[in-house]
Amino acid sequence: MISYPEYKPISLESEIPENAREWRNNPQIFEWCRQSTLIDEFQHELWFHRQSDDDAIKMFGVHTKTEPVGVCGFTSIDKHNRTAEFSLYIAANKQKRGYGKRALQTLLRHGFEDFGFNRIWGETFDGNPAMRTFLDLGMTCEGTMRQAYFKKGKFINSFIISILAEEFKPRKTPELDIV
Repeated sequence: MISYPEYKPISLESEIPENAREWRNNPQIFEWCRQSTLIDEFQHELWFHRQSDDDAIKMFGVHTKTEPVGVCGFTSIDKHNRTAEFSLYIAANKQKRGYGKRALQTLLRHGFEDFGFNRIWGETFDGNPAMRTFLDLGMTCEGTMRQAYFKKGKFINSFIISILAEEFKPRKTPELDIV
């Protein structure tokens, strides 16, 4: 485990936090997710078991030394084409502290170096403030899916973003630990 004394210790752990469903249903997070309804306990249990048993999904809890603060990982893992979609959300009350950026930076490095991915991609909605972070970490907007989702009574665009292994440059900001 790498330690960075100037930063609060933080790690990506294979254990998903208990309150992941509560976070996902929070309006500040729900607004930027593909789901169209709140996730009930049964749906969450199905997701949890599916992601635990599915080789195309690898999720992590984002933890500080004292508490969980989010969830991130890879979905749609395609081993043949060496691609994966990333997923990330930080608890609403823990946002704007750099956890999301550090988690994504670590996740990208882990995906390229440990999983051997060539391309990591994601989808985000028009207006998502996280887009700035994605672009800052070197991702490229590949295209717009016009009026792809119906949210808050109107159709909205989504953007496909990605980064290739050859484009990824680790940042000077310390990454998270993966345990």
